[in-house]
Amino acid sequence: MKWILGYAAGAVLLLAPVCLRVLLRSEAAPLPLEEAAVREGKMLFTHEWTVNDSLSATGDGLGPVFNATSCAQCHFQGGLGGSGRQEHNVTTFFRPGNRRGKTEQGVIHAHAISQDYQENLTHASPDLPPLVQPTLEQIRKSEEHAAQVRCRNSPIEISQRNTPALFGAKLIDEMPDQVILANERFQKLRWRDPSGQGESVPVGRALRLRDGRIGKFGWKAQSPDLLAFVQAACANELGLGNPGQAQPVPLAQTSYRPRGLDLTTEQCEQMAAFIAALPRPVEKAPNDARGQERVTRGRQLFNEVGCADCHVPNMGSVEGVYSDFLVHRMGTDLVGGGSYFSPPPDSSPSPSADPLPDEWRTPPLWGVADSAPYLHDGRAATLADAIQMHGGQAQATAGRFRNLRPGQQEDLLRFLKSLRAPG
Repeated sequence: MKWILGYAAGAVLLLAPVCLRVLLRSEAAPLPLEEAAVREGKMLFTHEWTVNDSLSATGDGLGPVFNATSCAQCHFQGGLGGSGRQEHNVTTFFRPGNRRGKTEQGVIHAHAISQDYQENLTHASPDLPPLVQPTLEQIRKSEEHAAQVRCRNSPIEISQRNTPALFGAKLIDEMPDQVILANERFQKLRWRDPSGQGESVPVGRALRLRDGRIGKFGWKAQSPDLLAFVQAACANELGLGNPGQAQPVPLAQTSYRPRGLDLTTEQCEQMAAFIAALPRPVEKAPNDARGQERVTRGRQLFNEVGCADCHVPNMGSVEGVYSDFLVHRMGTDLVGGGSYFSPPPDSSPSPSADPLPDEWRTPPLWGVADSAPYLHDGRAATLADAIQMHGGQAQATAGRFRNLRPGQQEDLLRFLKSLRAPG
């Protein structure tokens, strides 16, 4: 949670220029979903994929490297489409550009269709142990080891990503880029930081992708829309190549080539339609008057300590989302380079399309009560832990939370626990 100076809910927009408020509300009417596409998408989302699967278009089906055999295997907390536990974390690697300027990044997959394709940490760097499915604790120890050998070899970062919940994705998908850009401009004006690179004030930046669109989905805001997010996840998690994202080449067998695409554009669109049909999270206050009073007080404290500076309650017509969809610098303890998948080749790459290792998209807090563990790799078991682990641009807010009286901290947490999954 982030950031500095407390405002009452909605005060950010009240203090913003009129033109900003107009931009935040000028949105197209949502498009209805086709029921047939949603049904087909649910079937694909819950399907247990196999090698040479009958649902595969012209490709090899599952794999050859993968993290799960179905989307539902990881997205289940709070209902189908929810978040996942720490054991479902995805392990990623990132090596900054070498002498030729090439950046290497990708996923170290937990499973393979045969031992010949099985990946481990050593495939990312010979300085790392040959762990096949490392735990978060092992990853963090490997990071310490890697830091000791960076003086001899090119640096490499190994980190993990926790499974995000997908509830309410349609509302985020339909949010115009101008809503996010307007909030970016407002933060720069409010904190008097035109560069947007301040490390002590909560000035975030919109992630401008190589095609000019703004990133909305993913821990690093690497995907501009729901379809792109689905295509990247199918390729990297299940090994299902598609028109939007090629399946990964096994690090253990770099000569492997698929015989065709596993998914068609239509199948990807159907899965996106199912995810878009998932209901939005809800706010559930206690039934008793005393409990409701404490949740209300907690909401006020959420604003007063600065959490709402970046976990913006409303973005345009999307109410109760609690995110600004900007990337923010979170400090040296919360780093993880790379964008989860290798971007397509581009003859004119834009540096702004690459988030810094400590930059993370502000995760929406709606449904947060049913999405433990927390932070990008699930290192925080509780909401209180997550708040206190915030650093970088959120360090001051975390400090103000720690300075609250125990009863006030509990009220703030009660508010967060009222943000529930829709199930």
